[in-house]
Amino acid sequence: MNQNSFSDEVIILSAKDWQTVDKYVVCFSRSHGKIIFMAYGAKYPKSLAGRLVQPFAVLNAEFYEGTRLAKLKSCSLVQAAPAYEIKELAYGSLILEATELLTEDSDPKEEIYVLLEQCLPLLKKHNPRLVALAYLVKLLELAGVGPVRDTCVICGRTPEDAAGFSNEQGGLICRECGPAYGELQPFHGETRQLWQQLLQLDFQQPAAFKVKGGALMELEQIVNGFITYQADQPLKCLAFLAQLS
Repeated sequence: MNQNSFSDEVIILSAKDWQTVDKYVVCFSRSHGKIIFMAYGAKYPKSLAGRLVQPFAVLNAEFYEGTRLAKLKSCSLVQAAPAYEIKELAYGSLILEATELLTEDSDPKEEIYVLLEQCLPLLKKHNPRLVALAYLVKLLELAGVGPVRDTCVICGRTPEDAAGFSNEQGGLICRECGPAYGELQPFHGETRQLWQQLLQLDFQQPAAFKVKGGALMELEQIVNGFITYQADQPLKCLAFLAQLS
C-alpha cells in the first residue's frame, strides 16, 4: 500500500534510542511545525540517518505520514550541529527542550523555526545565558502562552515598581491585589524592562545593552517557572545548568 510522503527542512530537538536499532526523534520544521517521527534502523552502523539525526542538526528530510508518528524516509545534511562549549551546549539544550515542550504537533509556525535558526548560532558569539533567555521570552509569545507583563491581570492597572508574578493567574499582579493571591514571585520594574528589551532584541543585529544581575536572575526564575507551569513538567536542562553554576 502506498504511503503519502512530505518533505521539509527541520531542526532536530531531541533523539533517543528506541527498541534495538531505532530512534524516536522530535524536530521542528519550517512548514509543518513540530514533527515526532521514528527513524527505523538509525542505530545500524551504516545508517546515514543515525549519523545525521542529532540534536541541533539542520536537515532536509522526507517523511512518510503515519497514523500516530511520522516515519523518516530519507534525509540530507543542511548544517551540522555546532561545536558548542559546555555552557553553550547547556543553554542550547534548554532552548531545544523548551521548544519541544511549548509547541504543538503539526502546528505550522514558521516564525518559531526562523527564531531557532537565528538564535542557535548566537550561542557561540554572545553570552549564551542572555541568548537563551531572549529566545525563551520570544518563544512564549510566538507559542501563544505569553503572560501579562505590563498591567495587573486582576484589576488592569499599571503597577508601581513593586509587584508580583503568578503562574496560576498568568502574569503580573499589583501590590494592591497581591494579598488575595498568597505568596508571589517578585517582579520589579527593572525586571519587566529587561523582559521588554529581550523581547524586542533583533537576533540578526543584536544591539548591546547593560544588564543588572538582580534583574537577570529574577527574570530567569520567572520565565523558567512559567514554562515549567505551562508544560506541566520540569525543564530537565535546568538541573544541569544549576550544576554548572
